[in-house]
Amino acid sequence: MKISIRNINLDIKAPPSKSVCHRELIVNFILGARGDYLEERAGDNDDIRATKSCLRTLTDTDSETLVLNCNESGSTLRFMIPVALAMKAPKVKTLIFKTRGRLIDRPIKELADCLAPSGVEITKNTEANEITVTGNIEPGRFVIDGSVSSQYISGLLMALSGFRGPSSVEVTGGIASVHYIELTVAALAKYGINVIREGDMYAVPGITSGIKVPDGNFEVEGDWSNGAFLICLGSLIENGSAKVSGLNMDSVQGDIAILKFLKLANISHVTESDTVFVQDSLRNSVREKIEMDCSDIPDIVPYMAVTGAFRAQKTVLNGIKRLRIKESDRAAAITQMLKKLGGNVNLEEDTITIEYIDKNKIPDVISLTSSGDHRMAMAACLCAAATGRDIELDDIDCLNKSFPEFREILLKEMT
Repeated sequence: MKISIRNINLDIKAPPSKSVCHRELIVNFILGARGDYLEERAGDNDDIRATKSCLRTLTDTDSETLVLNCNESGSTLRFMIPVALAMKAPKVKTLIFKTRGRLIDRPIKELADCLAPSGVEITKNTEANEITVTGNIEPGRFVIDGSVSSQYISGLLMALSGFRGPSSVEVTGGIASVHYIELTVAALAKYGINVIREGDMYAVPGITSGIKVPDGNFEVEGDWSNGAFLICLGSLIENGSAKVSGLNMDSVQGDIAILKFLKLANISHVTESDTVFVQDSLRNSVREKIEMDCSDIPDIVPYMAVTGAFRAQKTVLNGIKRLRIKESDRAAAITQMLKKLGGNVNLEEDTITIEYIDKNKIPDVISLTSSGDHRMAMAACLCAAATGRDIELDDIDCLNKSFPEFREILLKEMT
């Protein structure tokens, strides 16, 4: 479809944080919340639907085999493997996790190695897009390589919190995206489960007398990942702006780092209460260089890459190797996307370097692919805003994975 983003002034509330919502749903379930919080609701994105579906499946106490549909959600899969092992009914012998897209190829080896000493077996069937899990886990000590994904650790912390006994999680190899683990710790602390971190060790108390049993009613703060996209969009829209509300300025979400990027890029913006306002910055002077460590914020690298390409003579984004194992190889995808705009991009193992794109040298006809990845579809929208051109995009529906509302807003603005 053709994407055209010019002369638009957005006034939009950031959608609820997907990261926070996943955790609230699971913690509420583990602690025995009642109510209809697991039912699908208008505005749910595909990933949240997947987590709700898996948790509903775990209420089945009569079957020996449970089939849990994770769709394309890496968070759902990595959270639910340990959570399902901890929370399944005694009669359940086998868990089958169904996947779509690239999810079957994304890493889970570190989690499998961690759970193997407990007798858990995890087997991938690539042709069937299924992962079969057998065995059980009990309270105890778990050792896991944390260099690939923080989701392993978050899944373990939530799963072990449901036991009536203490456990510990020892992380080796460093911790990737530690802010996401902090989100998990905060979600548990909200209900009285106080996970203690000492160095690379997390102590999990399990269920004690001080637990607050949730009622399934919880509020979720605005999503800084999608908020970052909207903020970057507002800074790039030709003769446009974006007012993004619903954002917690004290959030522990790692993607709040977009505010640091704005300062590095000298993009003027106004923050007030829960709102960020930003407008077309392309008329401002171009920075000599922007450089930023992105090790803990892989989801917003595509947005910073596009924005940097029009805001600095050189943009250097370090710590980007984990982009390769997302819904697409985002490192390669954003490189190719910017090259389609006429950009000069150098991609190394852990760094991407982008030279300034002169709007006068952009091709007249631009055709981009989302690579089936919601973040890359959003990056394409940023390209349309920054160039002021109509851009042909092969797939906009993948936005349903995390931000279905924006798809509808975009379609409305273009009609």
